[in-house]
Amino acid sequence: MKTVKDNFAVGTLSLAVRGALVAMFALPLAAHAADAANDEVAALTHPTNSVEIGVANVSQNSAKFGEYNGLNDSGASFVGNFDIRGGNAYDGAGGTTRWGVNGNDLGTTSRSLGGSVSNQGQWDLNIGYDELRHNISDTYQTPQQGSMGGNNFTFPANFGSINGAASPSARVLNATQLGAFHTEEVGTTRKNTSFGAGYTFNRQWSVQFDYNRLDQSGAKLIGTGSQGAIPLIGTGAPSALFGFHEANNIIMNPTSYKTDTFNLALNWVGDKGHLTGGYYGSIFRDDYNSLTWQSALANGPITCVGAGCFVTNTMSTAPDNSLHQLNLTGGYAFSPTTKLVGGLSYGRNTQNDSYASALMQPGGLPQSSLNGKVITTHADLKLTNQTAKDLVLSAGLKYNERDNRTASNAYDYYNIGRTNVAGIPNLTPYAGVNTPYSNKKTQLELAADYRLAKGQNLRLAYEREDIKRWCNNVVGGAQCVASPSSNEDKLGLTYRLKAREDVSLNAGYTYAKRNADFDHAFAADTGTYPQVNGGDRLGYVAYPYATRTQDLVKAGVNWQATDKLDLGLSARYANDDYDATLGVQDGRTKGINLDATYSYNENSSVSAYASWQNGERNLLNGNNGTATVAPTNIWSNQLKDDSNAIGISTRHRGLMGGKLEIIGDLSYSLDKSHYSTQVPYNLNCGLATTLTCGDTPDIKSELTTLKLTGNYKVDKSAKVALGYIYQKLSSSDYFYNAEQYGYTPNRVMPTNLQAPNYSVNVVTATYIYMFK
Repeated sequence: MKTVKDNFAVGTLSLAVRGALVAMFALPLAAHAADAANDEVAALTHPTNSVEIGVANVSQNSAKFGEYNGLNDSGASFVGNFDIRGGNAYDGAGGTTRWGVNGNDLGTTSRSLGGSVSNQGQWDLNIGYDELRHNISDTYQTPQQGSMGGNNFTFPANFGSINGAASPSARVLNATQLGAFHTEEVGTTRKNTSFGAGYTFNRQWSVQFDYNRLDQSGAKLIGTGSQGAIPLIGTGAPSALFGFHEANNIIMNPTSYKTDTFNLALNWVGDKGHLTGGYYGSIFRDDYNSLTWQSALANGPITCVGAGCFVTNTMSTAPDNSLHQLNLTGGYAFSPTTKLVGGLSYGRNTQNDSYASALMQPGGLPQSSLNGKVITTHADLKLTNQTAKDLVLSAGLKYNERDNRTASNAYDYYNIGRTNVAGIPNLTPYAGVNTPYSNKKTQLELAADYRLAKGQNLRLAYEREDIKRWCNNVVGGAQCVASPSSNEDKLGLTYRLKAREDVSLNAGYTYAKRNADFDHAFAADTGTYPQVNGGDRLGYVAYPYATRTQDLVKAGVNWQATDKLDLGLSARYANDDYDATLGVQDGRTKGINLDATYSYNENSSVSAYASWQNGERNLLNGNNGTATVAPTNIWSNQLKDDSNAIGISTRHRGLMGGKLEIIGDLSYSLDKSHYSTQVPYNLNCGLATTLTCGDTPDIKSELTTLKLTGNYKVDKSAKVALGYIYQKLSSSDYFYNAEQYGYTPNRVMPTNLQAPNYSVNVVTATYIYMFK
């Protein structure tokens, strides 16, 4: 499976590139399919096969540009696509057998291959393979030794310890330590292998089976802390030298995973109804059960030499788990105007992987594994009726329950903040309790669609949502949820009008009210173990659990001004108000979109668009106070997001006697985020030595993209496609400042990660051959 989010945020820029490549490589084929009005029918009876080969050249290395499309390395790469079909069901042969093989992006790390064969109306088989490489970073640096995708990272023996007890700590490194830093290209690779088969017994009964194997490799970056008060035994280390607590490293967390999924369905179709019973299974396996890394920060300035100068830390990786689920879906038509559809499912999710280590648990573990078990139950029904010609009524009900039946236990542990007293480790343990969280959600939906008159429609919809939250048998009696229940009522009205043949309008308003039960003293109810939720402030409400009022207004108009000119305008405004003393107070989002298309002749058109989006969130919090005493020193924070985009595209067909088609696209987007914090009780908060208030620099992403494609029809069976992409990203994020040599927070090992910036040119040339 290949998933790429469809926006121009910094993390998903590759969609633009990948879309452009699809246009380059596939548009010649699409253009060929549009040559005649009956091509779609012809494809079913007389398919056109195609083979495309060529080359793509990238001007610059960039993990962000090539995040998903495989074009992260500079230089030339192979372009290959093919689609070949056959069988006696084509060309009037009178048979029922069809087969096909296809391949896409064969020269990149986003390649796919597939094949299928079927006997129409009786059986079908298909196999598939696809890859997707996610390039995460090509600027990450680390002094630790160990391969990307491995689970053990260690310092060179001569790296030496770093004094973590005083500034500048990890900000100042010696030549040996600086020399140990090296760049790792971090990324993950997903490889999918699939198989599917279906068989039709008769007009009523059929069966379908699908299997998928997902292999993942590589790593993702993860932040970690280090255990304190561990004696260091390297050469030159005195007896009072210990590893410093809470020393931070950003390391590569391996993703060596395997996931097998199975889907089996038995289908029945009758004159008035249909029914499907099925089984879905997912089995996840991690090749590792732990990740080990070292910390070089010590509690003093004494130089330590050798492998014993580092604290070795271990954490568990993703545990093996499995899901088995039974499904039943169906529908029945009581009459031509009344229909009912629905579904049921029951799932059992288990996780019983052994814990990685008991080194941090004084007295050992309460059990050798979590022995986790979660039962999920789902049911839904929807009834529709159109007895009256102009009125459609519908009613729906959904029920979802997640029942976590995992046992609750107390885990005594040494937290990473423990220090040493007079050279003797402070062995006072902390207690943590796992709280098996469960929830149940019920949703009711009622709607009426009424045709007021020709070209006028009105929709009225009401939704009710009820949520219950709880934990089963928490050891020690602690309360595990701040909001045990909530309900939300939502009422929406939408009006659509086709004023004339060339003008259509729509407008809508939605009002939603969420009422949440919230126990402001829940953090004080920690039962036997006082560390549970001990840091919360009385009056603070996390916004997903706060009582909220929401107003949403949206409107749009489409106008075909002439036979050649189409215009569209839409707008949206939403306002959220939260009933919370502390936490998010309110939020607003606004957006306007404008687009236009002008077709100045039957072969040529130009389109343009502009978009403006704005978001704002305001919150309050307290500096003092406890779980039982409300804070009095209140500070505020505001987040603003702005997004602007413009673009223009053009398409010219029929040039050079109908042989040449040219497509162009130019777009620009600018996204900015801005934080502002005010601390009225501290008059010195803006001083450079304090700097706890004021405005942060903008987090900015500026993207410019130019795409050009030319398709030339050499003859009836062949085409040549030339393509060009220019894309420039300029981004800035002050977060990365703290990753650089000499600028990290105290006791944080630098990584030299850089904000993504690039200017890349891509040129492609391909030859497409089509045959029957």
